[in-house]
Amino acid sequence: MSAGRRLTGVYVALALAAIVTTVVVAPTQPEYGGDGPWQGIAVDDLRQQPTTTGWRVDLRAALAPGAPPECLRYRSTPVDQGLALVSAAGAWTYGFANDGDCATPTQGVGTRIGALDVDRGDFRWVHDVADDFHELGLTGPALVSSVSTVEGAGLVLVRASVDGEQVLTTLSTETGRPVDVVATGSAGDGDQFQTAGAVVVTGRQQGVGGVYRYELRDARDLGRVVWSGAASTAGIALALTDRLVVARADGSVQVDLATGAERPWSARLDRLVGYAVRDDVVYAPRGGAATGRGDAGFVALTADGERLWSSDRDVRGAYSVTRTCLVVTDVRSRTVTCLDLATGEVRWRDPASSSSAVDGLPGQTDDRVFATATAAGPGPVVVRALDGATGSAGARVSLPDGAVLAAAGRTVGYALAYGSSGGRSTLVAFDLSSGRPLWQHAAQLQVYAWAGRLVDVDVDGVARELVAPDRVAVPPGSAGA
Repeated sequence: MSAGRRLTGVYVALALAAIVTTVVVAPTQPEYGGDGPWQGIAVDDLRQQPTTTGWRVDLRAALAPGAPPECLRYRSTPVDQGLALVSAAGAWTYGFANDGDCATPTQGVGTRIGALDVDRGDFRWVHDVADDFHELGLTGPALVSSVSTVEGAGLVLVRASVDGEQVLTTLSTETGRPVDVVATGSAGDGDQFQTAGAVVVTGRQQGVGGVYRYELRDARDLGRVVWSGAASTAGIALALTDRLVVARADGSVQVDLATGAERPWSARLDRLVGYAVRDDVVYAPRGGAATGRGDAGFVALTADGERLWSSDRDVRGAYSVTRTCLVVTDVRSRTVTCLDLATGEVRWRDPASSSSAVDGLPGQTDDRVFATATAAGPGPVVVRALDGATGSAGARVSLPDGAVLAAAGRTVGYALAYGSSGGRSTLVAFDLSSGRPLWQHAAQLQVYAWAGRLVDVDVDGVARELVAPDRVAVPPGSAGA
């Protein structure tokens, strides 16, 4: 055989080997997303067993000095990547018994709000809103019911009740200094509160069986009531980022945040059995809008209440808004349906599902949805990953009894399972592509993702960052390992 023919044979053999490698190896390569993190916060991608050797910060000393550590839990609200608002709360707020030893020491706990830099592990500021309440002459123990951020305004909005009054206050996200503090009226069990963007809505019923009356405020100027008005006895209202929608007996009206002007809303808010809102688009069961029943498909409404689309009438069930789908789970027919958010068209159906819930995961970098099936009795929780574009089945994950999905990095998914503290304090990690388990971390008290970092809180109220040798073991931008 000539040298030329031998060389040609080598090239052919190499080409065949490349084809075999492509056909045999490529399909087994893991696939991971390359999009930005869903809901805006990227979560640590820890593929190896983590340790608590990262930064350390004493939450109890900063947020609840003097309170017994065993009586406390801690809650976090993300501000941005790497920055979280953290406050203390009594253990009873997380479902634990508030026995006599904890009831008195935890009165007023929660009024200290701290902006925690979770990249460095220190507080940028800590502010006690009880000091602001004192300026209004309110000196009793305060119960903080919500802490949120006002997107684009650099403000923290805090709602609390103290001395029988409902109080709203705003703080500077940058410095923690108070901007506004106002008392909005007597506190009652039926009081309503909503916020979206800069819209702040409070409402209360005018006597037993009476109509509700609402007040609309701009979070950037809490002291000014933009609008006040009556609704119906049912008290149905919806806050969107630039307006308030109120249901009345003769129809629904929308109130502009900038001007306080009223004009009709094109749909009947009181006829929606339920709804989900994303980017000021309202997604609701179509039967609810037309007949008061959630059995005739779904409808999408603009901020003005005008209909964007209506789905097929045979789509029914529990629903959630994911990255690209309105996912509807019909337990009766064992069907999961993905409706395109923009058009309402059926993108795909999974006709043989035993799922009880389908949702996306904060931080995930693709459009997958995760279908969870819970056993009738004690037993593992089975999760199936479905492609958001096609519905094709991917990874199958088996989680401990009672576990719930929590968040995702680029290649790692996280779930919270019950630990020794009696709450969900064990973090379970699994590979997003294959579903195989990676590791478990059992915290003494709490563990969760705070503004993208995984944080362990011990029984003394000390928080530690979970770290692993490599935060990201799969190269960014790569489809495979």
